[in-house]
Amino acid sequence: MMKSDSTKGELLEAESGSVPTILELKPISSIDISWLSESERKALLADYAKGLIDINKKAQELQIDSVALKKTLDDLSKVTKEISESGNAVTITHTQTTSIGRTEVITGNTQQAQSGKLSKSQTGEKDWTPYYIFGGILALILIVSLMN
Repeated sequence: MMKSDSTKGELLEAESGSVPTILELKPISSIDISWLSESERKALLADYAKGLIDINKKAQELQIDSVALKKTLDDLSKVTKEISESGNAVTITHTQTTSIGRTEVITGNTQQAQSGKLSKSQTGEKDWTPYYIFGGILALILIVSLMN
């Protein structure tokens, strides 16, 4: 009747035409759902199957992001190597945020690349300096206007 990958969970077969009464939650355990009505078991099995589909979908998304990241890193490494071998200095930085997480890469043959430190703008951090300067000027104007 219903089966799924045993590493993610298994919907056990019941008699032909009936709804399973036990859910195998491999590798964890199993749950006896025989005390539920047939309609409740069907609803639970549908939710369980949807959950397995969601997990599988997320795994595929992570795999796609992982392959894309590997390709990007390979390309960056290849370009860096080619430029270095031609005798030129190169620093390449790359940041991205995907379902895997945030990745920050710096590569090259310069001192900046060898330090392994990205600038604030390269890491996506906001530069608050202009706001501090504007706030200081505004505060100075207020103080001067209050003194007069």
